[in-house]
Amino acid sequence: MADPTARAWCQELGPKGDAHLYLQEVVRASGLLAVAEVCMPKLVEVDGMVLIEARYSSESLDRWRARLGEDRAALARTVNNFVVWDDLRTDGDRVDAVDDMAAEFVASCWRARAAEQFPGREVVVEVVEQYGPTVVMYESSQPSDAG
Repeated sequence: MADPTARAWCQELGPKGDAHLYLQEVVRASGLLAVAEVCMPKLVEVDGMVLIEARYSSESLDRWRARLGEDRAALARTVNNFVVWDDLRTDGDRVDAVDDMAAEFVASCWRARAAEQFPGREVVVEVVEQYGPTVVMYESSQPSDAG
């Protein structure tokens, strides 16, 4: 296991300690379902943008539109983001590589979800360094830009 906290927990149990037991004893079903909701979110189309439904509100989008104008990629990035240091409880003894792996995992899931729910759209999911590793999702070319 890559995460030192989970690895230490498993090592204390000896040979029987593994990722499956960690899920069973520590994460449990409710934790796994919460991870699934974050990693495989429902996506919706709003004003031609692909957005994460759970993170979207019309009021917030209107406030960002007043600041950013009609730059749909920038607007989508403000809605579709996952900041590891904010969205996960990180320990003081955090290992940066673990944060990076968490961000890459979320990004991989979002890519799969976007391809599944919006095939044919040029949805970009990338990990950027803002306030720590941050996953953002937007379209490289917006439908209205093609005209």
